[in-house]
Amino acid sequence: MKIDDIQPAHCHARAQRLLGELELVRDELGRTKDTRPVPEVTGAAPREVYFEAIAAWHKADRLAGEVGARTGRAAPPAPVLGALKPGHCLQLIDGVLAQIEDVKARLHITDKAAEPAVEPSRQPSDVLVTLVRINRELSRTLETPFTPADVYRVVALATAYASRLGAHADPAPFERKRKPADCYARLEACLAAVGAKLAKQGGTTLAARGTPADIQPTDVYDLANLVLGEVAYLHSMTPNAQPVQAFEPGGRGFRLPADVHQLAKTLELALRS
Repeated sequence: MKIDDIQPAHCHARAQRLLGELELVRDELGRTKDTRPVPEVTGAAPREVYFEAIAAWHKADRLAGEVGARTGRAAPPAPVLGALKPGHCLQLIDGVLAQIEDVKARLHITDKAAEPAVEPSRQPSDVLVTLVRINRELSRTLETPFTPADVYRVVALATAYASRLGAHADPAPFERKRKPADCYARLEACLAAVGAKLAKQGGTTLAARGTPADIQPTDVYDLANLVLGEVAYLHSMTPNAQPVQAFEPGGRGFRLPADVHQLAKTLELALRS
């Protein structure tokens, strides 16, 4: 099937299969299921699906390394954000699936999850919700979970994109003893702020209801990738925006939730300026 022929329904069916494969891995590793309700999402576009799949790609890569499976698989070539289609999302979902197949082979799991029939009515929002579940399953399988340092690097990259749009703000005050839930709330505010800017340029924005209970850094990481995707998309829509360079500071090193909170608050202020 050509990339232009792929619809959100095909992505949804493949993501459901990936979710089933991950449940086999989680059971083999003896981990419990994440039973928290998933958010209700409407108005998602393929770009948001793509960036949620990027989070899954990084988690699957870490899992493969932990269990001693094949690592170093190349991700599918990144599309131009303004021309991103469901077919690009399917390519990335398939890339994650290939990593999980490597993990299954290493763990000698021979069971296979069936791929459900394509439901033509499925929309990008349905795919995004499934990827949220996939990311939660992946987080349950990891020996080394994603940390505030991982989140900080993603928010730092989003901040670099925002700076190329002329969005600047003085650093927000550092507030001690912040929790992942505080960081999640700040990133929700960032998502709303960039959504308002996209709406002014005629872009679409998603709406999500239902903040997860017992928020962990890995939940914050997933949301940070959505924020990054929206800011990067806004950057791609802005004429003559300067590019983000490969040598941009990535915020490496140990980070507290308070560091993430400060950077996310600064990004929110910049996006609202």
